[in-house]
Amino acid sequence: MTITRTTPLSELPELLRVPEAAAWADVSEGCIREAIHRGQILGIRLGRLVRVPRNGLAAWVGGTR
Repeated sequence: MTITRTTPLSELPELLRVPEAAAWADVSEGCIREAIHRGQILGIRLGRLVRVPRNGLAAWVGGTR
């Protein structure tokens, strides 16, 4: 499944990879990683992998970014 800004929230996976989160939020991957680093978005570490919960991403996009 290709994720874009127009993908409905309900169709997103519960946990998104950083590139998927960036595509849906219409920002760069670096912007997502920086928001995770600053604590603006919850980033879940699974070993070396980072996943972003869709609800946290939606709140960030709907908020102040």
